[in-house]
Order: sequence, then structure tokens, then C-alpha cells
Amino acid sequence: MFSGVLLSLLAAAMVFLACFTLGTQLLDRTVYGQPFLEQMADRQFSRLQTYVKQERITVKNLHRLNAWCSQGDEVYLTIYQGDTALYDCLAIGGDLIDAEEYDPAWENPEQEYTLTLSDGTAVQAFLYYYAGDVYYYWVVGSSGLAAFLIFSLCFVAFVHRKLRCIKQLKKELDILAGGDLTYPVTVRGQDELGELALGIDQMRRSILAHQDAEEKMRSANSQLVTAMSHDLRTPLTSLLAYLELMDRGKYEDEEQLRHFISRSLEKALRIRSMADKLFEYFLVYSSEWEQPDMELADADGTIQQFWGEYAFSLESRGFVVRSDFNRLNGTMAVNIDLLRRAFDNIYANLLKYAAPDQPIEIVCRREGELVQLTVTNYISSQRDKCESTNIGLNTCRRIIQCHGGTFFVREADGRFQTAVTLPLREVDRK
Repeated sequence: MFSGVLLSLLAAAMVFLACFTLGTQLLDRTVYGQPFLEQMADRQFSRLQTYVKQERITVKNLHRLNAWCSQGDEVYLTIYQGDTALYDCLAIGGDLIDAEEYDPAWENPEQEYTLTLSDGTAVQAFLYYYAGDVYYYWVVGSSGLAAFLIFSLCFVAFVHRKLRCIKQLKKELDILAGGDLTYPVTVRGQDELGELALGIDQMRRSILAHQDAEEKMRSANSQLVTAMSHDLRTPLTSLLAYLELMDRGKYEDEEQLRHFISRSLEKALRIRSMADKLFEYFLVYSSEWEQPDMELADADGTIQQFWGEYAFSLESRGFVVRSDFNRLNGTMAVNIDLLRRAFDNIYANLLKYAAPDQPIEIVCRREGELVQLTVTNYISSQRDKCESTNIGLNTCRRIIQCHGGTFFVREADGRFQTAVTLPLREVDRK
């Protein structure tokens, strides 16, 4: 809108300047030109001569010329005899202004007339005619009127164009409101309406992308449920079969019974693994997951309980573990089950991807009001042969974020580092 007003003002200023320039040039060639002024001066002198005869003006009553000078025409009249000024006045709009000094050298010889008084005395007269400022004011007024008209026309045209854009935008919004989000919004110009249209179009694209993502998510969830139902049915059927055999005592000896129990345990573990993956998938991709219940736990005891066990388990499997646990002196608001699941995923990644011939570093220290836990390991050369969906890391990130912390992973120079921060509370001292 501001640009439209500015352009309208600029157009009006240009029109005013053009009209004013042309008008003044026309005045200079007509009413303010020398030929016109001389013609009007001759006409005024004829009127003066007639007035002198009618009013019987003589040298002794030249002051009676004031009545003629004040009739409204803008003239300058000087009557002299020899080097002596007999009468001198300047009439501007009917008002008389007496001249205080006079010098014949100031006068223009071309404006000199011979005036014959009523008693036959001949005197010299200088008469000048002035067109006045009224024509100049007319030019200024006309130029201003033309500029105002141009400004109004430009502004109305600009507003009409904006109204067409608004009507077009309203029409497109009605289409979008009807549910057709594939209809593109027309973006015109770089002004406020253009920015509004661009914002609406970006919102339309964002909604489409969100809907597409939700559709893909629903499709993935449906496929996951179908696949999990199929995958669960096989081990569950086998498990039920083994349990039914054991319940009915249909086994030959203790060795076969132990075989049934072993197979049943294997199927149960497989079912639990599938259930864990299903939970992790839901945890990462579900938007309806509620905030879990939290409880206050001692930070030192919680961290060392988990990672002390993990370190011992890693060492028992042949890994070299370097642990550095600093005193935390505080409590944490945690959900123990979820935190265990997050740390279990980190531990599982170490077992799966850590190089067995390189040390694993576990460092836990306090950084202000945060618990900083970093786990660093060298990457095994066999990692590329292992399939990974990154569900475990995404699950860790989601769990840590719901605890108010942060979860980062870094990989560089063959090393993989996991960094976890959790908020820490001071221990109440009484």
C-alpha cells in the first residue's frame, strides 16, 4: 500500500511540474510577454488621454489622476516636464503607492508617451502595464488540480488492482476451505498482499506435506501391525504347541522335556524381542505418547547401578572398559523402566558395533545443573554387515527428551560417541 501511495505521489509531482512549466512558458509568451505588455500599455494610454480631456486635467490638478489609476488596472504612471516629475504613482490592484524618488534615467524610452493636457500643455509620460499575479495563481491552481486528479486516478487504479488481488485470494481461499489443498495460491508482487499469499501457499504446502507424512505413517503402522501379527503368530503357535505337549505329559524322557523347555524359552524370548521392537517403534513415531510418571532417584546410585552392570557385562565378554564416574551429589526425576530401556539400547549398540580390540570409555560427570554421560567406542569393521534401522537410537533420543535432557551421537575418525545429558537437582540438606 505504501508503495502505491508513493508512486501516486511521484506521478502527481511529475504532472504538477510539467503543467507548471508549460503554464509559465505560456504566460511568458502571452500575458507576461513584452508585446502583450506594450499593447496593453498603449491601450491604457489611450484611455488616459481620453480621461484627461473629459476631466479637464491640467498641470495644477494632476492629483485627480488618482481616480483613473485606482480603477483596477495595474499600471505605473509617471508624468514629468523637463527633469521635474509632476506626477508619479504605482497602482497595484486599485491601491496607490506614491513614488518617493524619481530619475528619468530609470525609465524605458520605449514606454514614453506625449500626454496633452486639457489646456493644450504637452508633457511627457511613462506608462507601464503589469499583468499581475492572478495568471500565475491560475497556473499554480490548475497544475495542482491536475496533479490531484492524476494522484486520485493512480491511487484508485492501485487500490482497484489490490482489490482484484484480494478477490482472487478470497476465491482461492474458498477453494482451499473446500478441501482442495492441491490448488496453488497465486502470488503477485512483493508487498503485504504478496507476502500474505506466499504465507498461505506455504501453509498449504506444509499441510499437504503433513498429511502426506501422516498417510505414510498410517500405511507404515498398518504394515507394521500386519507384519508383527504374522511374525508373532509363528513363534506363538510353536510355543503353545510345546506348552501343550508338556502340560499333557507327551514327552518320552527328561531330555526331551528339557528340549521342549529350551525351545519354549527360545520362542518366548523371540516374542519378547518383537514386542520390544513394536514398543520402540510406537515410542519413536507415535504423536499420542503421554508423558510417563517420574520419580526422584539418587543420581550417583542410578547411573552407577546401570553402567556398573554394563561395564561388568562388557568386560565379561572380552571388551576393555575404562570407566570414570565422578560424584554427582544430586537427584534426578526419572522413569526407571524407560531409562533402563534407553541405556539398554546404548549397551546393545556397544555389543553389536564396538570393536572388541579397542577400549570403550564411559565417562559420567557433573556440568553445572546437568549430568553429562558420554560413551565412546571404536567402530567394528563388521558394522556394515549388520542391519540397522536406527530405531534404537531414536528410541533413546525420545526417552531422554521426555526426561528433559538431550541425546547426541557423533561419528568421526572411526570412533562413535554417544552423549546424554539429564537435568540434576540438588540434594535437600536439613
